[in-house]
Amino acid sequence: MSLKTESKKVVVLILRGNIDIEDMLALKGIVTSFIEKENFFFILDFSGVDHINVSGIEYLNERKERSRTMAGDVKIIGASDYVKNLFLYAGYWGEFDFFPTEEDAIKSFENII
Repeated sequence: MSLKTESKKVVVLILRGNIDIEDMLALKGIVTSFIEKENFFFILDFSGVDHINVSGIEYLNERKERSRTMAGDVKIIGASDYVKNLFLYAGYWGEFDFFPTEEDAIKSFENII
């Protein structure tokens, strides 16, 4: 997992490989640390993700809900159809906004930021 900040308001996290439950717990902690620093807008880049543990999607949803209570959000970019289907299987389809590119996700924040 690597980190890149697009601006002072949008945090981009780049995920790669197979994301297991431990990785999701680590991601939850990273997002929490940014929320505590008053960063509430996140883009998660799933373009390098081959598989995600569906149980871990719940942790991701918890952080999305917390950021939304602070007027922020979590957007997902670059997810393959397979990864999108895992969100569906886990019962979280429709809970997250998926975008093809980082630019599209950032534009979706423009009404908020």
